[in-house]
Amino acid sequence: MLTARERGSPHEMTAHSDMSYPVRPLVPTTPAGISPAHSVRFYGDDGRFLDELSQFLGGALGAGGAAIVVATREHRDGLAQRLKMRGLDIAALVRRKRYIALDAAEMLARFMEAGVPDSARFTDVIGGIVARATAALGENPPVVIFGEMVALLSAEGNSQAAVRLEHLWNELGRTFSFTLYCAYPLSSFPRAEDGELLEHICAAHSQVIPTESYTSLIDEEARLREVTRLQQKAQALETEIKDRKKVQQALRERNQELRAAVAARDDFLSVAAHELKTPITSLRGFAQLLLRDARRQGEIAPERLRSALDTVERQTGKLQHLVTCLLDTAQLGTGKLRIEPVDTDLAGLVQAALAQHRGAGTHSFVFDGPEHLEVLVDPVRFGQVIAILLGNAVKFSPQGGVVTVRLEQDAEGNIRLSVTDHGVGIPPDQRVNIFNRFHQAHGTHHLSGMGLGLYITREIVELHGGFVHVEEPEHQGSRFVVGLSASVLARQVRVPQRA
Repeated sequence: MLTARERGSPHEMTAHSDMSYPVRPLVPTTPAGISPAHSVRFYGDDGRFLDELSQFLGGALGAGGAAIVVATREHRDGLAQRLKMRGLDIAALVRRKRYIALDAAEMLARFMEAGVPDSARFTDVIGGIVARATAALGENPPVVIFGEMVALLSAEGNSQAAVRLEHLWNELGRTFSFTLYCAYPLSSFPRAEDGELLEHICAAHSQVIPTESYTSLIDEEARLREVTRLQQKAQALETEIKDRKKVQQALRERNQELRAAVAARDDFLSVAAHELKTPITSLRGFAQLLLRDARRQGEIAPERLRSALDTVERQTGKLQHLVTCLLDTAQLGTGKLRIEPVDTDLAGLVQAALAQHRGAGTHSFVFDGPEHLEVLVDPVRFGQVIAILLGNAVKFSPQGGVVTVRLEQDAEGNIRLSVTDHGVGIPPDQRVNIFNRFHQAHGTHHLSGMGLGLYITREIVELHGGFVHVEEPEHQGSRFVVGLSASVLARQVRVPQRA
């Protein structure tokens, strides 16, 4: 390793031989594997950087040593011009093999293999050049090298190769004696994530020289102020990065929610189209049948007319239910659904809903509850809740099955209404989402509807200050439970009428 060396003989000195070869103080201990004469310079201004580099190289040449420059054409030309301005005869130095200027890209091509520096080829190519330069000199002269091959690799995005090349230089320094000066434009590390690469590069050098904005400061006080300013900027950047990561995470989550919402919307539209198409197809079919009879026979048989009207009444009722669900969902989404509580016989409301289903004759219904129970609810909306729960019990249980409706009141006046069936039940993994909009617990494995009924049920019950949940009964099937607090009891909340 060469740092402070003896001056060359007087006849080898130029007119500017007073330019000394800069001796850089080395730290007492250097990490293992790192050459103590391997420094790295980060720069922001090309002109000032080349001025400093020409002083470094000129000092070694003026001391009778050799300089090897492995750089871009622009930097080679800039250095040659500045060295000439210092009084050095570049042409003579080249002839004597004391100044060797090489193209960085061409040198890389000679030892790179599949994007990675090959150790043996690097030693052969670069080691051979260093060996020839050393052999052309006298005893123990300074040999300095400026290389920016690593900067080219970094600029190409091949950061691993750049770090690997730095370590190959350190290995070569254990065979030959030279001082190596690497340089990177600071613009090569514009992003926060480049900090890790910067740390790896710095770790491969025994000395790190910051940009001219720091080295040009004239006293320690100014440098301490600059360090403090840079520390504040680093802290602010870290905070900004954390905030940006939070925003990015929130955006990713929101995008996932939007994708899920779009998927749910598409599924809903598909189901809604199917649900609406079924009654419309039935209505159209019976209308065509009646028209055909009227055209062929001039009249319609009473039995056929009665059957057709029954179907029309049933299918139009289904259409009305579907349209009501759609309108209710739209109102709930905009917060416009309102309830109008009045004194209502909840037991009578349940019995009326059961009477409609008993007429179909498909299931057996059991009611367990008081004959009357006066509460303050919206009879239309709460009747809708009961109809949805009974409709689901019928839909998801076998024909002829038993549906039990229990209405009870505890000692504190709280009300519990439950609807229990012996059907397919609710899969355990679906119970959390069963009341979500568009959710279908049984998917395509069962006639599930549009996934709006239980969502509307929950919203209406909550507007009444109550709750609804699903329970697993002691047998196969499901039990839906609606709970209302004692505050809905009509006798407790009736507002006195004015005289």
